[in-house]
Amino acid sequence: MTAVAICGGDELHAAADILGLDADADGPRLILVDLRITGAAARAAAFPGAIPRIVIATDEQVGMIAALGADVLVTRSADAAAIGPLVARALPHTVPDRTRVVTLTAARGGTGRTLCAANLARRLAGDRTVVAVDATGTGALGWWLGVDPRPWSELESLAAELRAEHLELIASVVAPRLSVVGGSPAAPPCEMLATAIAAARGLADLVLVDAPLLPDRGARVATERSERTLVFTYADAASAAVIAAADVPAAAWVIGSQDRFDGAFRSLPRDELAISDALRTRARVGGALGRAYDDLAELLAIDAT
Repeated sequence: MTAVAICGGDELHAAADILGLDADADGPRLILVDLRITGAAARAAAFPGAIPRIVIATDEQVGMIAALGADVLVTRSADAAAIGPLVARALPHTVPDRTRVVTLTAARGGTGRTLCAANLARRLAGDRTVVAVDATGTGALGWWLGVDPRPWSELESLAAELRAEHLELIASVVAPRLSVVGGSPAAPPCEMLATAIAAARGLADLVLVDAPLLPDRGARVATERSERTLVFTYADAASAAVIAAADVPAAAWVIGSQDRFDGAFRSLPRDELAISDALRTRARVGGALGRAYDDLAELLAIDAT
């Protein structure tokens, strides 16, 4: 929520509530001033002049402000409909950072999370460098990518000061732009995972983290360090309960597995033939499921540019 200071009466407070502005926070980014209210101008004057103002004024006051050439946004109404567009104009437009780290987690096992991670890694590595991080300790991500990554235990002595060059030394190369970090038999400690993700940022254009299930602390560590999180789930009540109870990031994409999940960003089709072929060859999945992976990869590529 945007922090604002309100120098006015109940009408202005009501408009702020409707617009989702936080009138109780410290350090306002915006000042709302109703000059029709006695003492409002004096209260607004107590805030630094660099903070943008939106002023509600009478016709006479609007004329005076215009004559002074004051650099403020003025409206004759304290209604939310009148103030809302001015709020958008007053606040500086910020462009979000491009996605560098994508975490894949799930409500429960068997949703196809790791298969998807491997296929996204192959697709996204076509025109950028990708590091795939197996944070589960199962070695499944490396298996799907056709390599046998070295175990996390080889990095234990460097956990607190892990850097990109350390990861590069132990990474298993899958293709010219694609490598995998982390193998079996154990998942990395949370501290090591955090430093590994930070180090991988310096090693590749995009980092894909195959994380444990949502309730696991490792999943939380990964999602907190990611710009994008994909949460895989079935449409059953137990999975829905896990998602409802978990601290899922607001920007997460919920991915329905083999069935539509209410509110899902995308749903992956059931395609046993394509998975059977992939199990035999460990190559990119084709068929309907492969086309769904293509769609996800394209969206992540947009996210990452």
